[in-house]
Amino acid sequence: MDREQRGRIRQLVLFCRQRLEQEFDELLRLHGLLPERALPAGGLPGERLVRREELDWALLREGLPYHEARRRWLGHAAFTFLNRLFALRVAEVHGVIKETVITRPRYGNRSLRERDLVDADPALTADPAELARRALAEASAELAIPLLFLHSGDPYSILDPRLPAYREVRERVAAVPEEIWQQFEFLGWAYQYFNSEVRSQIRARLRRNPRPDDIPPINQFYTVGWIVKFLVENTIGRLWLESRPASRLKNELSYLVRSSGNTRLSRRELKVENFKVLDPACGSGHFLLQAFDLLFAMWREAHPEIPPAQIPAKILEHNLYGVDIDLRACQIAALALYLKGRVVFEKFKEAGDVFSPGRLNIICADIRFLDGGRRALFLKHFEGDKKLRQIVEQILAACEKAFHLGSLLDIQQPLEDLFRSRVKPVVADGGRVVEQMAFPFLPRVAEQLSFHDLKVPVPKEMTVEEIWCAVREFISQYTEKKDMGTMFFGLDAERAINLVDVLSEQYDVVLMNPPYGAMPAACKEYAREYYPLTHSDYYAAFIERAVKLTRPGGYVGALTGRTFMFLKSFARLRTEILRTDALPEVFLDLGFHVLDEATARYAAFTLRKRSDDDGVNWKEHPVTFFRLTPWHWDEKRVKFEEALQKWPTGLGGQI
Repeated sequence: MDREQRGRIRQLVLFCRQRLEQEFDELLRLHGLLPERALPAGGLPGERLVRREELDWALLREGLPYHEARRRWLGHAAFTFLNRLFALRVAEVHGVIKETVITRPRYGNRSLRERDLVDADPALTADPAELARRALAEASAELAIPLLFLHSGDPYSILDPRLPAYREVRERVAAVPEEIWQQFEFLGWAYQYFNSEVRSQIRARLRRNPRPDDIPPINQFYTVGWIVKFLVENTIGRLWLESRPASRLKNELSYLVRSSGNTRLSRRELKVENFKVLDPACGSGHFLLQAFDLLFAMWREAHPEIPPAQIPAKILEHNLYGVDIDLRACQIAALALYLKGRVVFEKFKEAGDVFSPGRLNIICADIRFLDGGRRALFLKHFEGDKKLRQIVEQILAACEKAFHLGSLLDIQQPLEDLFRSRVKPVVADGGRVVEQMAFPFLPRVAEQLSFHDLKVPVPKEMTVEEIWCAVREFISQYTEKKDMGTMFFGLDAERAINLVDVLSEQYDVVLMNPPYGAMPAACKEYAREYYPLTHSDYYAAFIERAVKLTRPGGYVGALTGRTFMFLKSFARLRTEILRTDALPEVFLDLGFHVLDEATARYAAFTLRKRSDDDGVNWKEHPVTFFRLTPWHWDEKRVKFEEALQKWPTGLGGQI
């Protein structure tokens, strides 16, 4: 997407943000929630009173003083609606859903969906607001948006804009050319520009000690496509070619840099169905979108027997994982990945095929528990299993400050010990023998013990599934009771379970453009304890975390500041992590003029996680450097491609 197209997106987003925040501000006032104080709700009419009660709980959940909670809710509500509208427009441009946002003269200046609704119910002609609401609801259901990020009790979807505001926003959306909407990266650029004005305000007042809510705007820069391609191909692509030297993909990875290293290849069999990629600061999901394309090719090569239409859902369920502290970014990432998978599915589907991924592994760490006795109420669901309750208690306690920490939350070791300590008897109630699951040792042990005496460890996956099912039951129960505070607690508990599940795994590849600069106070305090080597800078701590999250023999691919190469404050990162734990392999020294609206100097690089049998001496391990600092913006890409054309192809003598 060129700079002119990005400029069109910026103009659209800034107008829509201003108009929608104005609209939601007026709606809050109508519900008695003024900027400076909340009026008593008693005099509100019936429907408005119900909404007011929901809004009161939503603002309380923010855990902030009233005026700050109101301001934060406004921004999230405006973007949640705008994100939903953008998603529908992208989907209809790709033919995934019936046209809902765009209007056409041949439909009476309505959308196709609105025309069909009027044909089915002519009374809607007299109620255009209800027509618009019903069309959006039907389109959202068709796209399965609730599966992605909108629960029926989502705190930022309590109100919808009124018809005049919706029409103004809709007209601006319609004015953007279709070729821009056809690009999935549109959603990521939209999010970056949504934060443009806020970013300027934060920079004007900020010197040190940012708040947690400052971190997404000042760090949310959409990584340009060629850098993402470089990192994806030199991590995921390199691992795949090492395991399959004859792969036809060798000729398709145009940004792969020949390795002159002597790393002994991992003996672990690389199977695409078990291949896991994590972005621990995923933002709007650009790395995961690029990885999707390569993973699709890997699936087709490894499993030609699987119909191509089935592969997109498998990638979303099994291969791609993302975490971010910003709900809006997670919405974008989930939507973009879902739409990407859906469009590929539509290309290959046959009669009777259905696109229905069981889950999307985009996890929001913006967890803000509303307690007031709700934790005790929630834990009652686990009273029958002492060890399971202990695990749940540990998860809730660990996630108390998750919105400060995101993926820096380091909970692997204590939770692994807890998961391993949970056992169940082989013989269930009534004398029935429990299925062996992942317990191949049972017959051998059973020769020495009675089945009635034998207990076996419960796999982590089964424990997480048990907790998840209990959480969903809890949410459903209190949704039916209209108990918004308890339901919000359940939704945050669900996020906590998902976050712990993702952050207690290891990954073949970790890709990231992490935050940089000063940390919020609570995060800084946590980093001093858990990241003693790297706590001086946000991105350095993320490098250490990424290495911990990577399997031996796997890769970290990152775009970060370049200061860790030179400054004394990063000496321990260089000497105690980049020599002993993960060795650099390919390095782009980029300097300035890399990301729109960013002012830092950057570097893009890959690290190979050490394994016990890799046979490498760090002193002899070569690193390939590309110095691109003299050039600006897209000139860097051109110079990199020119250098690659002169570079030998392949992976040393391995392929």
